[in-house]
Amino acid sequence: MKTIFNFFKIIWKAINFVRRVVMNLVFLLFVLFLATIISLFNSQTNNVQLVGEQGALLLNLNGYLADNREKYLSWQRALNELDGSNITRKISTFDVVYAIENAKNDDRIKGLVLDLNYFQGADLPALEYVGSAIQHFKAQHKPVIALAGNYSQSQYFLASFADEIYLNPMGTVDIHGLSAQNLYFKSMLDKLEITPHIFRVGTYKSAVEPFLRDDMSPAAKANAERWLSGMWINFRDIVAKNRQIEPNQVLPDSPQYLADLKALKGDSSAYVKQRKLITEFTTMAEIQQKLTALFGENTQDNDVTEFKNVDFDTYLSALPDRQLGDSHFSNPTHKIAVVNVEGAIVDGESYENEVGGDTIANLLHQAANDETVKAVILRVNSPGGSAFASEVIRQEIDNLQALGKPVVTSMGAEAASGGYWIASTTDYIVADKNTITGSIGIFSIFPTFENSLKKIGISADGISTSKLSELSSTSPLSDELKEVFQLEIEQGYERFLDVVSRGRHLSKAEVDKIAQGQVWLGQDALQYKLVDELGDFETAVRKAQELADQQIGEKANYSIEWFDEEPQGFKALLQSLQQGAKSLVKTSVSEMVGLPEAKQVQDQLRNQLGILGKFNDPKGQYLYCLNCGVVK
Repeated sequence: MKTIFNFFKIIWKAINFVRRVVMNLVFLLFVLFLATIISLFNSQTNNVQLVGEQGALLLNLNGYLADNREKYLSWQRALNELDGSNITRKISTFDVVYAIENAKNDDRIKGLVLDLNYFQGADLPALEYVGSAIQHFKAQHKPVIALAGNYSQSQYFLASFADEIYLNPMGTVDIHGLSAQNLYFKSMLDKLEITPHIFRVGTYKSAVEPFLRDDMSPAAKANAERWLSGMWINFRDIVAKNRQIEPNQVLPDSPQYLADLKALKGDSSAYVKQRKLITEFTTMAEIQQKLTALFGENTQDNDVTEFKNVDFDTYLSALPDRQLGDSHFSNPTHKIAVVNVEGAIVDGESYENEVGGDTIANLLHQAANDETVKAVILRVNSPGGSAFASEVIRQEIDNLQALGKPVVTSMGAEAASGGYWIASTTDYIVADKNTITGSIGIFSIFPTFENSLKKIGISADGISTSKLSELSSTSPLSDELKEVFQLEIEQGYERFLDVVSRGRHLSKAEVDKIAQGQVWLGQDALQYKLVDELGDFETAVRKAQELADQQIGEKANYSIEWFDEEPQGFKALLQSLQQGAKSLVKTSVSEMVGLPEAKQVQDQLRNQLGILGKFNDPKGQYLYCLNCGVVK
């Protein structure tokens, strides 16, 4: 009887657990729906007017930087307004730079405060681009202050551009160098008896190594060591220059670091001060006093004493939308269009974090048909993807050039493999010195599960009219199909060499020497003529203006207009709800089962395995650098 009672007790607890989960999810979805409605209303009435002195521009970057804005309604911000919580969100690097560049000449703005406590980081080119804008701001003799309880490596790199850096007395600066690590699945595939049929070209094409090996090959390791070391040297030298210290003070070698830390009895905070990485230690109360003395007191809220400031979102809302072109041009007849390619390239339409070949081709086609567009900037921040989708984009670039509209590529953190394919035939390529580019190679992967199925007693059998029609994930690949796939991949590699050879005015032999899937930093790519100039987005703008002037035969003023396909109205509402629901459910389930600490592993698995599930090239051929973005 007691056993039966315990059984029903367990069942009752399970039912209650499921009931609570369902009720919580329903409540979260209701809150999400309410927040989305509020956000939609706010987006239609978002016309902030700033009057009088504003004190400091508070750059409170509560999220991470990316090229694109959030494609969905900002329900995260609406939730933040409802309960005052800090929710990580995507912030456009270009919006941050736009706000700083406007603030530097705005008499209402007396300084810049970088609150980096909730900043999740960005890639090195994006951080340096924002840092350049901060330097322009400082040139107007306006102070820049950085503050945080602790600084991550990414947070500190941005903070190093400030005049003064404040740190909590118990805080530290976590500068540890760079590393690139990948997960490898060969043993797992062997245990599951999954056969990964791999077809590739290129000695260094390491994108498929995780499915063939349990470690990094010597060739791939040597290639990664070269570009990662160069990136770290650039990081260290920029910080040292900003702080006016020696490069070895940024991060001493391990023996020296340990010796210095032992001398300070393990006090890492004191060690930060000794290396001159910060200006001084301050508590939050002391920071408020310093900033209030510098910028005045905010008198709008009598309950809280804080320094006078206008936050980033409010200030940005008061500015004309940068994506719609320069405000001082009314009905401009001379435009430079910007088309942004950010994320893995897939066939069809863009969705979530993937960029669709058809979507980008359509935007380029719009620029081609717009008589006011005199040149185009192709902003590329992509590790590549579908070979077919990449070529669809590149063909539209050919069309623009045939119409006499020059195309300039601006490379972000990465423009590799398919990302380089679409850039290679543009008129001019600008890369950051830390851009990860190249990876000129191609592969195809087709897993079959015949052995896995046999383990659980399932077999596949049938008939076909040809060996070429026997393509199935439940049966082995025929020798004929294997040969077809390899021949097509080899032809795809030859085509890649042809495209780069034509676009970069190099012989195929010269391209092949620096191809083979090798990855290069922008500064090395310049030496090998894979790019034309090192610089940031503004460098690309100036070059596009120069080429447009040459084309129209006069020096003109140009409005910079971003071509984008943003969801509108009810479609935007539905997509925002869908995206928000996914995020809330994923977060809630992770927390309920106690997995928040495994987020880093989850992210790695999603990056390396999840993207392959979304690839949809018609021929199954991919120009993709799977390992390019895994740097920390």
